[in-house]
Amino acid sequence: MTTLDFFEKFLIPLVSAGIGAILAFRYQHTLELNREKRYILQTLMMYRNVGANELDWIKALNAIDVVYHDNKKIRELLHTFFAQTMEPHYGNLQWVETLYQMIYLMAQSSGYKHLTLHEIRTYYDPKALDLHYPNRNIQKPPIDTA
Repeated sequence: MTTLDFFEKFLIPLVSAGIGAILAFRYQHTLELNREKRYILQTLMMYRNVGANELDWIKALNAIDVVYHDNKKIRELLHTFFAQTMEPHYGNLQWVETLYQMIYLMAQSSGYKHLTLHEIRTYYDPKALDLHYPNRNIQKPPIDTA
């Protein structure tokens, strides 16, 4: 067996199979990461007018650091959001705009390039929702009666 035969019969197929396996692994990893990003984004969008009353909402927020590990701005907004939801800052409702900005950047990062901040800020909020979530976070500033 010559050196050329060895390359043709063993080494080239082995290297090709290795490269194929690495590419398949990377593709699968990217696919899973994109799926996780879409899940978190969809969860935050679904509960953006209800907020922390839902366990899925809390899980989604807590997973952002891992799933969006490569996006520093999203992670900074997340930690700003966390700080703004603590007392005594919670009542000034700054966290609402931070949340919308974070969701917007997450949408951009997840391939939803045409989703606007206006669409994120707009949600369906029927009065009947108060029956299901009597203690929900009201994300509107209080009415000034003075």
